[in-house]
Amino acid sequence: MFCRLYFLKVLFFSFIVSFVFSLLCFSSDEFKFKAISKRLKYVEDFFQIYNEWLYQDIDNVSRNVYFLELAWTLPFDHPIRALTPISNETHWQRYKLLIKMHIALLLAKNYLDFGKQFYKDNIYFYSKEYEKDLLEGYDIAEKYFKFSLNWFEIAKKYAKMVSMYDSYVYGTTLYYIEDEYRKLLNNEIYYDVTVKRLLKKIFQNRNKLMLLKDFEWVEPIP
Repeated sequence: MFCRLYFLKVLFFSFIVSFVFSLLCFSSDEFKFKAISKRLKYVEDFFQIYNEWLYQDIDNVSRNVYFLELAWTLPFDHPIRALTPISNETHWQRYKLLIKMHIALLLAKNYLDFGKQFYKDNIYFYSKEYEKDLLEGYDIAEKYFKFSLNWFEIAKKYAKMVSMYDSYVYGTTLYYIEDEYRKLLNNEIYYDVTVKRLLKKIFQNRNKLMLLKDFEWVEPIP
């Protein structure tokens, strides 16, 4: 039941975000960002309303995924309005690849966090009575974990593309993203390892549930 409620909650939240977006500006403080008076139509627009939440819940993560996936499909703004000073066209090309890499990595992280909302790590001797809900949760978690793995591979591909440019000549002032880029190249970010471990655990937990016997517990009469 909790998995179905979560799923309905995601659908409802996506509808609300779509409705708000259709109004072309955002005025509610509920989503933790300031009202924007212009139409959001460039990568940079959506990129700048992404938030790292202190407490991850399904609403916060789904909001980030929604805006990041929109950002992925949109064109870049004029170089004069880039997120870092741009000196020439080659510099701009590297900047665009770097931003694409960062968005893909954020999507990998957020889909991983999204999947964890439906994932239960442990199966107990009494878990048989919750088998249907647990299996539904594992199906949803598995889907989002695979999305995470796919976006992580895309992020690594873009990091390799960025590496074709001299970072000393065409580097940016987006130092934290430059740091991500170096870590990806050096295999110091490993969402793929985490995801594969979780997928293996889902497979194991499904088998454990199949082998469990029904647990009978009768509430004592006071």
